Amino acid sequence: MKKSIIAFLFLISTFSIYHTQIDPDVEEKLNKRKERLNKDTTKKNNIGALVNLGFNRVGLYNWAGGGQNSISINGLTSFYAYHSKGNSTWDSNLDIAFGVIKTGYGSDAPWFKNDDRIEFNSKFGHKANKNWYYSGLVNFRTQFTYGYNNITDRLANNYFSNFFSPAYSIGALGFDYKPNDNFTCFVSPGTMKITFVMNDSLSGIGAFGVNENEKIRAELGGYFKLAFLKKEPFNIKDLAFKTNLTLFSNYTNKPQNIDVTWETLTSLKVGKVFSLTLSTYLIYDHDIEIARFEQNGVDPIYITRSDGSYYLDSQGNKIQKKGPITQFKEAMGIGVSMNF
Repeated sequence: MKKSIIAFLFLISTFSIYHTQIDPDVEEKLNKRKERLNKDTTKKNNIGALVNLGFNRVGLYNWAGGGQNSISINGLTSFYAYHSKGNSTWDSNLDIAFGVIKTGYGSDAPWFKNDDRIEFNSKFGHKANKNWYYSGLVNFRTQFTYGYNNITDRLANNYFSNFFSPAYSIGALGFDYKPNDNFTCFVSPGTMKITFVMNDSLSGIGAFGVNENEKIRAELGGYFKLAFLKKEPFNIKDLAFKTNLTLFSNYTNKPQNIDVTWETLTSLKVGKVFSLTLSTYLIYDHDIEIARFEQNGVDPIYITRSDGSYYLDSQGNKIQKKGPITQFKEAMGIGVSMNF
C-alpha cells in the first residue's frame, strides 16, 4: 500500500515539474489559441423569416339587414438576418406587405389595395464601449403599385402613388446605444435622405417634396431611430410587441418640420399556426400634401380639368384643401403564421 502511495505521489510531482518547464513559445501559442476560441464563442448567427397570410369574405344574399359583399386578402413576409462576431454586429431585415379588398356586388366592383409596403433596413456596428457602437445605417422603402383615394379616382385612373413614386432612401453614420437585445437607440448627426418620384405623371406636377418636372430630391439632416422589442410582456404567454420610431430633420430647409414615422406590431400566437395581429403605422411628412374635404354631410362632386382637378360642394363651391397632415393606418386580423 505504501509503495502505491509513493508511486502516485511521484507521478504527480513529475507532472508538475514537467508542466512548469513548458517552452514559453509553446505556452504563448496555447494562450493565443485560447483567446481565438473564446472570440469564436461570441459569434452568433440568426437567419429566418416570418410569413403571415389572412383572408376574409362576407357574402350577403337577400339579406334584410343590408350591407355589402366584400373579399379581402393580405399577406406579410418578414426576412431577418443577424450576425455578431467579437465586437462587431450586423443586422438586416426586409418587410414585404400587400393586401387588397373588394367591396360591392358583381365582377365589375373594383379592387383596392389596403396594404402595400416594401421596406429594407440594414445596420452595421462596431463596439466603442460597453453599450455604445459606432454604426452605419441604410433604409429604403416604397410600394408595389398604384394608390387611389376612392372609387371615382380609381375609375378615372387618378392615382396619387405608384412603384418608386415615392421611394425613400436613407444613409446615416452615427452612434448606436444598445444596452440589451431588446432596445436600441441610433443617433446620426450626418444623414442623407433621398426622395424618388420616378413616375412621369406624378413628377410632372411636383409631389412628395420633389420639385415639378424633377424626379429626385436630396436632403442633408439629422436622424434618430428608436427600436424596442418585448416578448411576453406582462408575462402573457405567446404575446410579442415591437415598435420603431424614426425622426428626420432637414438642416437647410425648415429644420423645425420633423419627418416622423412610428410603427407598432402586437402579435398573439393562437395554437401552432394561427396568430392574431394588431399593427399601426403613423407618418408625418411636411412635404407631403394631402387633399382634405369639408363635405357638410354631402358627397362632393369631382371635377377633372386640364388645369387641375378639384371637388365642388352642392352649391358649386370649391372645397378641396391640400396640405401636410398626420397619416395613420391600423390593421387587425387573424391569419396563418409560419416561422422559418
